[in-house]
Amino acid sequence: MMMKSSHPAARPYARGRSLWDDARDRLCRNRAAMVSLLFLLLMVVACFLLPLCPCIPNPNETDLGNIAASCSWEHPFGTDQLGRDLLARVLYGGRISLLVGVVATGVALVIGLLYGLVSGYVGGRTDALMMRTVDVLFALPFIVLVIVFSLSIEEPSRRLTEWVVQTTGWTRETVAPILGLVPLFIAIGALGWLTLARIVRTQTMEIKSQEYVLAARSLGLGHVRILLRHIAPNLLGTVVVYTTLAVPGIILTESTLSFIGLGVKAPNSSWGTLIKEGADRMEVTPELLIFPSVFFCLTLLALNFLGDGLRDALDPRSSKD
Repeated sequence: MMMKSSHPAARPYARGRSLWDDARDRLCRNRAAMVSLLFLLLMVVACFLLPLCPCIPNPNETDLGNIAASCSWEHPFGTDQLGRDLLARVLYGGRISLLVGVVATGVALVIGLLYGLVSGYVGGRTDALMMRTVDVLFALPFIVLVIVFSLSIEEPSRRLTEWVVQTTGWTRETVAPILGLVPLFIAIGALGWLTLARIVRTQTMEIKSQEYVLAARSLGLGHVRILLRHIAPNLLGTVVVYTTLAVPGIILTESTLSFIGLGVKAPNSSWGTLIKEGADRMEVTPELLIFPSVFFCLTLLALNFLGDGLRDALDPRSSKD
């Protein structure tokens, strides 16, 4: 009878676990974060795919014979003061609000990441000058700057819409709702990068003194390669957490601008414009305020819970279970 060898080489090697595996397991154990992630996926499907179904009417189609109708099988959320289906308007409004949140956050992410990387890596007087610029911009009222900036680029956006219509032959009704949001994307994103720049700058100053960065310098690697290959990937966890926490703030900013009439233009709607219309008629038809407010609040809560879960999961100081 042959005995099994006890030599270490005969034993199967156990698969190692990376920090990303530990982070994924911690995130999966966070019930609030996982429920929030599932809710956000359902919300994206509802806002972007459900309106494609023929059962969902045109959100801008008016029916003056069915004004302010109550909830029914034909209109599950009722109709507004012009007879437009409220469910369709909430879904299309969610599409615009989510697009503004994601795209504007992407613009802010690119600007803040590059700005913070350069400031933290170069250091010295350049870092001091760049951070004083950020301090000056922080001292200015954000909403006022967004309003002024969005109004200043509104005319170029209108010209871009005209050019696209003439070049492609598409109808204005198809192009205008999308390109009309460009000033909002640029205004919020171009002014929402300040906090991220500070965070990235602080993290970069810590990482650039690590041994692997010093080793890369000793090997003669260029500054751009060190930034992109050795420093930027180690900021991924921080950037992901900030992004999930910044999206609800930007959606709230868009809703505030739409609430005061400076955001999405009629007849299109976002959750902010729907809440404004509902607030004007809340004593007569409260469902005009209740339904978009519920969708808006639940989405913001889900994004915040998901951001908190990602922060806990990606925190390298978290102990393994």
